[in-house]
Amino acid sequence: MLDTFPDRIDMQHCLITRKYAIYTPPMHDMIAQIGDWIDQQRPGGYIYGASRLGKSRCIQWHLKEVLEKRFNARLPLIVWNRRADSHKSEASFWYQILRASNFEYSFSAKPPKRAEAAPMCVQRLISIAKSTNQNYIILLIDEAQDMTLIEWKWLVGLQNDLDYQGYMLSIFSVGSHQLNYRHDYMASTGNAHIAARFMAAHYPFHGLRSAEELAYVLNGYDEDSEWPKKSGVSFLQYFAPDDYHSGRRLSHKAEDMWKALIELSPVGVSRKYQEFPMQHISNATESIIFQLSRGKDWDKAISYKNILSEISKTNFSDHMRIISTG
Repeated sequence: MLDTFPDRIDMQHCLITRKYAIYTPPMHDMIAQIGDWIDQQRPGGYIYGASRLGKSRCIQWHLKEVLEKRFNARLPLIVWNRRADSHKSEASFWYQILRASNFEYSFSAKPPKRAEAAPMCVQRLISIAKSTNQNYIILLIDEAQDMTLIEWKWLVGLQNDLDYQGYMLSIFSVGSHQLNYRHDYMASTGNAHIAARFMAAHYPFHGLRSAEELAYVLNGYDEDSEWPKKSGVSFLQYFAPDDYHSGRRLSHKAEDMWKALIELSPVGVSRKYQEFPMQHISNATESIIFQLSRGKDWDKAISYKNILSEISKTNFSDHMRIISTG
């Protein structure tokens, strides 16, 4: 339980509140692909992958920072976490995009009508482009797997309106595997122009695919993390300072954790679908670190038996069964 932490532990630590995301090789690959699309000024593209792999956390915690380092500039980027009811009306659709852009007038109790919201959205995007001295804007849609055909048509109109005024809008979508099927569906229902515009460029987001990638992730907890900010103290160092200063590292147990992931995968999955979701790995790793903070012996905490037990508690096997047959 959370109340069993030693007094020295700050309950606002991001590992306890889970307001953090360890940077992973799949996140790096996803951001690199989006960066390439920005270089090419593609009108659209989509990233797809099973749930719990880390797509949304990548967007929330790393995307903008890493892209701006790559381009050495501030990017005209809007991230819209699409709500399930965004398609209920066109006014609601534009209102959500305005809110995602941090438009100062989008937080009133009464959202604007469609006749006001659509042109307001165009002008807001132009304003964002001008603020970065560019004629280019990027809209990234997270949870895009349930986007409706009418929403895509509204976005075609938005792109056309901006193009007419001399501005280019790239729309990149991120969602589950369902989005991968949308391209063929649109093409077969007479909307190939929408598929060609937004979905011709696509890229799969993978889970962790090797013990080496897992070691990279665990090193994030060992060394490549920090709390509080600018403290230089990693997550492992904060929670288990004695173990850390003795040279003990979670990344040294990557092979054992990888073996446990394979052992807990349902029959037939380990060979067919040997890539594993970050959520279950992070939950198990957090639990082991918390055990160390409460004084559990290092050898017992990072034993294969304990690693197997902690991964099992995350319902990893059930999740793998679902995503490998989806």
